[in-house]
Amino acid sequence: MLSKFIRSNPKNPVLLTVPHSGDYYPDIFIKNLKLNLNKVRKIEDFHSDKILNFMNLNNADIIIAKCSRVVVDLNRSRNAIDEDMFIDKVSNCQIDEKKMISFGLGVFPKIIFSENIFNNKLPASYAQSILESYYDPFHKALLNQIDDLLNRFGICYHFDLHTMPSNALRSFKKKPDIVLGNNYGKSSSGELINYMRKNFENHGLIVELNNPYAGGFITRNYGNPSKGTETIQIEINRSLYMNEEKLFINDLKPLQEIFKKTFENFNFCKKLAAE
Repeated sequence: MLSKFIRSNPKNPVLLTVPHSGDYYPDIFIKNLKLNLNKVRKIEDFHSDKILNFMNLNNADIIIAKCSRVVVDLNRSRNAIDEDMFIDKVSNCQIDEKKMISFGLGVFPKIIFSENIFNNKLPASYAQSILESYYDPFHKALLNQIDDLLNRFGICYHFDLHTMPSNALRSFKKKPDIVLGNNYGKSSSGELINYMRKNFENHGLIVELNNPYAGGFITRNYGNPSKGTETIQIEINRSLYMNEEKLFINDLKPLQEIFKKTFENFNFCKKLAAE
């Protein structure tokens, strides 16, 4: 359940991932769903993959997940499991991201808009099936591609694309259009995140760094500049391109043009980072 656009002879070490745009809901999920499907769909990064539609596929490798984040959240640890959701014990590993689990937002989301997603507790076989079918293939593909770019170039510039609800930005006097997260400087160099900030600002967008989103599991897990991988989470204000309440796109073209030009003209390199 992935769309992969992998270059056979990449000209640069750029990789884009889109983990939350998927709108596929397997039958096993629908069978156990308590809420209306249209309600749970409101936490999708609605059609965010289409923001990349104008990009020249020679300019980056791209991995897009098709399964919905409501089914399995790829931006969580595989061990961020709320065992209370299941009839039987799912994992013998130490539970990760306990704070997110307490919000009902583990690798298997439990609560949306203060309501339980599922009718009843689920069998452990449900968790294993979902992880093996949708979670593992994405992370395997991501790790393989990072390793490939590291082997070719000695470095990988990885951008993890997301969208954010505009109501999550209410505390800002001027709501940001873009939030760039690098785990407070741990997942990328300051030079790279500032390069991307200036790029978006040059297109007239308001940019915040690490506030209110500093990057999720993908950013924290894969971003490791000391080993050559620089990962930045890109969050886009949904109000820029869609009606968030009724779930329809207003106008994607301006963002599509910005991302096309961003990676068409991407010229950040290790030499630049060292200056």
